[in-house]
Amino acid sequence: MKLAWLTDIHLNFLKEGARLKFYQEIVKTNSDAILLTGDIAEAPSVSALLREMCSHVKKPIYFVLGNHDFYKGQVDDVKKEMLQLTNDEALLFWMPAAGCQTLEKDIVLVGQDGWADGRLGDYYHSICSMYDSRMIADLFQQSILGKKQLLEKMQQLADHDAAQLKDNLTQAIAQQAKKIIVLTHIPPFPEASMHKGKMCDDSYLPFFTAKATGDILLPIAKENPTIEFLVLCGHTHSAAVYQPCTNLIVKAGAAEYYKPKVQEIITF
Repeated sequence: MKLAWLTDIHLNFLKEGARLKFYQEIVKTNSDAILLTGDIAEAPSVSALLREMCSHVKKPIYFVLGNHDFYKGQVDDVKKEMLQLTNDEALLFWMPAAGCQTLEKDIVLVGQDGWADGRLGDYYHSICSMYDSRMIADLFQQSILGKKQLLEKMQQLADHDAAQLKDNLTQAIAQQAKKIIVLTHIPPFPEASMHKGKMCDDSYLPFFTAKATGDILLPIAKENPTIEFLVLCGHTHSAAVYQPCTNLIVKAGAAEYYKPKVQEIITF
């Protein structure tokens, strides 16, 4: 089986001709399915652009959302739209709705969107200003109240997705999977959160890592040493590979605005 991994493709920044060219590049990989780890577009366009991609690629697209996919929208509204999209389109799988997907015997795919949770680095003294708190209605409403309230909302979203991921992993293990591929958007460990070849500093780590996700992944991997875990993520636009234990590998994809690309072809 051959899988094409994409991340942070920001299709809403491209004109139609550029998007169609990108879809043809995906088709040329002759992949059996697409893995997409978020930042596909923005809330008003993400559904339509996923349908457009699917109509040209004509392969299953397994995806999670990134922070940009909620821009100009509300979290629950976007999630409802993705649930409807998954129900309506046979080849589109929003992983939080689709649940565990068996790709081949003993190989299971799971995924949750994930959110930066401010637990790493120095949130209260950070000089980093993220558009999330202005462009996502739920975060904007909390940011008006104060930095503490914004952090609480970030952690609420992150903890919800981490708990869902734990349930997904438990189900995949119960299916006697030998390899589990995890799709998420935010890097779950600081070592996978890179900028210009170095790990993000204390100002950026609160907004570029999901400690809640890492706290789920690492214990489960250690408790199941015979299972291989591959985590694919994005968000930082910087490539990284981190292996916190023998059977757990985390890969973050590199990306440029206006220049979407295939990150990697995964075969097994």
